[in-house]
Amino acid sequence: MASVNDFLMENVNSEPELREVAFKRFKAPFKIKSLTAEENSQLQKNATRKIRDKRTRQITTEVDQDKYVDLLIEASVVEPDLHDEKLQKNWGVIADASGLLKKMLLAGEYAELANQIQDLSGFDIEDIDDLKDEVKN
Repeated sequence: MASVNDFLMENVNSEPELREVAFKRFKAPFKIKSLTAEENSQLQKNATRKIRDKRTRQITTEVDQDKYVDLLIEASVVEPDLHDEKLQKNWGVIADASGLLKKMLLAGEYAELANQIQDLSGFDIEDIDDLKDEVKN
């Protein structure tokens, strides 16, 4: 039988899990980390915008799915350092980590990176569609 002590912070490994994702075009693999539910909630919040209905004057919130996925990937990539000035200048994308990744990666590579991050963070890939629907509501 489990004890409360089994769930105390000092008894739980809270280090993020790391994984390497290799793409043929790059000499070194990308390194990604898992995200906690708290970090994920903050990313969802950052991707949420308020929309005012001009007719009813009611304000609703909506999660921008593209922005959410961009923020999720940006927060998870450990290497390369997406905020490195030399890397940004080399690719011609300054102060936009998500834009940098989109410029560096092919569409399929970007999707694969997103899938690896979701898997590493404990999402069941089949549940991602359900999560997207939940976030929309």
